[in-house]
Amino acid sequence: MLHNMKVNRLWSPMVLFVAMSVIALSCSDGGVPVSSPAAPTTTAAASRGATDSTVTSTTTVVTAAPSTTTISGVSVLEGSGDPTLSLDHTSNAPSADAFAPAVMPDTPMGRVGYTRYVFARSGDQIIPALIEGPRGSQTRCQTVDLPCSFADLKELMDSGAEIPAALNMTNAELVSLVGQLAEVQSALNRYTDVNDACAAGYFPDGNQTPNMGSHFTNFELVVDGKFDPGTPEILLYVAAGDSSPPFGALGRCKDGAWKGGEVEIAGAAFYMPFFFVGDDHFEGFSGPLDNWHIHYNLCRLAGQDVTVLPSVCAGKEDGPLDRPQGDASEGWMIHAWADAAHDNQLGAFSMWNPSIWPLSDPEAAAKGFLGSRTAGNTNLIADFDYQVAEAAVPGKIRFFNADPEAHSITAGTPENPTGEFDSGVVGGGRAATIEISQPGTYEFFCSLHPGMKGTITVGAG
Repeated sequence: MLHNMKVNRLWSPMVLFVAMSVIALSCSDGGVPVSSPAAPTTTAAASRGATDSTVTSTTTVVTAAPSTTTISGVSVLEGSGDPTLSLDHTSNAPSADAFAPAVMPDTPMGRVGYTRYVFARSGDQIIPALIEGPRGSQTRCQTVDLPCSFADLKELMDSGAEIPAALNMTNAELVSLVGQLAEVQSALNRYTDVNDACAAGYFPDGNQTPNMGSHFTNFELVVDGKFDPGTPEILLYVAAGDSSPPFGALGRCKDGAWKGGEVEIAGAAFYMPFFFVGDDHFEGFSGPLDNWHIHYNLCRLAGQDVTVLPSVCAGKEDGPLDRPQGDASEGWMIHAWADAAHDNQLGAFSMWNPSIWPLSDPEAAAKGFLGSRTAGNTNLIADFDYQVAEAAVPGKIRFFNADPEAHSITAGTPENPTGEFDSGVVGGGRAATIEISQPGTYEFFCSLHPGMKGTITVGAG
């Protein structure tokens, strides 16, 4: 139970500082995408008080419990718009919603930012990567045609028009939410100058995560356990202009001042440690649109965030797979996009913002295409697969990782790596170059996800 887990932990600012030292990076963590069926029709906001047995996904509230069946020995829910809810979390999982289902799937499932659960592969095991919550009848507002962004929600409130039923919220909740997001916007306006953020105690992660930005975390705000829309624990900055891939560190805060390239404010993120919140959906942003999330099995490997069994990382030991573990796993996180220049048509609380590099069509992104698909590279790593042109010539061959998760391009097979080339760990939204000097057909794989394999044919040139 989450409650028991909380009282058994020894919390201190130092413990939280260590746990949170990579929170700013953790939001780039990824899982294996799967196609998402259209969500069933939602009911009115009054249904949100229903028990979990009536909730089939974060976007769907139904008035009757769905029927169950069995697939590969796992009890599943039928009729869900969220494929990751095929696992029966209502009967198998503990009541604390931070825990994963007691029965793991036998294949990677889910899409970060679009499904309630995400499971990834680490070696020969399927492990939890991310869970949205805490448990409640939350509404996923990531449809371009709906008023999901801050600007759209404010326009809806000002117009006095009827709230679309799909939002599942009351007028009072809308007014309150718009007010809270206005507080977030005011906070962002206070930190337009990144030097002010450094002086206030925000420290950057150094990298710009695709479609999110660089996360500047204030650890003193993290440990106070308070939710205040006007005082975000994390600020999101992007390279000024946001028009080119900002590879490498954007800069750092030193002696309360910014040392780095020109950046601009883009959004905020909030963090609530388990120690300060209960098992149910806590008082955060008004209404049902705030889908918070928690990362599982997240660690730093070769300077990148990677979802792997903790034993893969030095000094880590594997723990129970149905409990959060790894860096940045001690609480709930959420993005809040309230900057007018980076208004997010995927929703004010979406993980991904297509108005941030690499820019993309929000309608396409909502269907599962991350913005980095627009990078225009010939060879892509996308949807946990290699998309390779068979027209390479000897020399340097470039790949672009369009997934939120880190990957590699390693010569050979997992059973027989040849050592002919190896990109090393390539973070989400980053590019890598391998070199092949002789014509031929070459096998390669991902050293972090051995199930990912590809081939490339190199001609005579």
